Amino acid sequence: MSEDSKTVANLKGQLSKFSGIISKNCKKPKQKLIKEMLYGIQAAKDVKLSNIARTLKEEQALIKTEDRLSRNLDDEDFTDVINEEICRLGASKVTEDMVIAIDPGDIRKKYAKKMELLSKIYDGSEHEIGDGYHLCKIVAADIETTRVIPLYCKAYSYEAEDVKSENSELLKSIETVRGHIGDKGIHAIDRGGDRGVLYKYYFTKAEPQRFVIRLKERDLMHRGKRKHCGEMATTMPMPHRLNFQAMPIPCTWLW
Repeated sequence: MSEDSKTVANLKGQLSKFSGIISKNCKKPKQKLIKEMLYGIQAAKDVKLSNIARTLKEEQALIKTEDRLSRNLDDEDFTDVINEEICRLGASKVTEDMVIAIDPGDIRKKYAKKMELLSKIYDGSEHEIGDGYHLCKIVAADIETTRVIPLYCKAYSYEAEDVKSENSELLKSIETVRGHIGDKGIHAIDRGGDRGVLYKYYFTKAEPQRFVIRLKERDLMHRGKRKHCGEMATTMPMPHRLNFQAMPIPCTWLW
């Protein structure tokens, strides 16, 4: 067996094991589908069904394989099932002082015209409104070792009937993760987290949760006086300093 064949065999074995774990609560046809999709995406380095179907090399017309994949993907949403298993797998690796990074973002589909449930999103890179999907991602990060543990990832659209609001999806993601890791870690959210519903969520929890939210434009009370958060940040004493060199953090999402 050549080295390339051994590599392919090892890859298939690892993907088969991993897909079996994250899809164990699905029916067998769906377990097979998830395994084929994971292998096809890795082998084709693409998410188009036609290219994924080519990597499977089935003894039938390519269009038949593509139709089968399309039909099986269309009738069931695997997001919650996979997220629950990803959380379960990662929970044991999360330590008390890890950063639980919560990122309500978006993915723009600039050239898509017929993708289902396209909704309006704000493209922060180009500072304009476009078509795409909202995202909610959560990872656990060890800032000392740059180790990153994926916990949750979901793309959703306001056009879907079961999506109420960004706040509801954000709270759902946090609750899903907390259901597996409890109050471990420090929740950290960028300026997108500066909203009343999140403060209410954290301050009214029966079990206290450490959290950090980057403020946008907000006044705070300090020693009985009302001050703008930006003014406080520039005038308050900061006796501690951390010097570090920014580096890319490896983190692979499978969907």
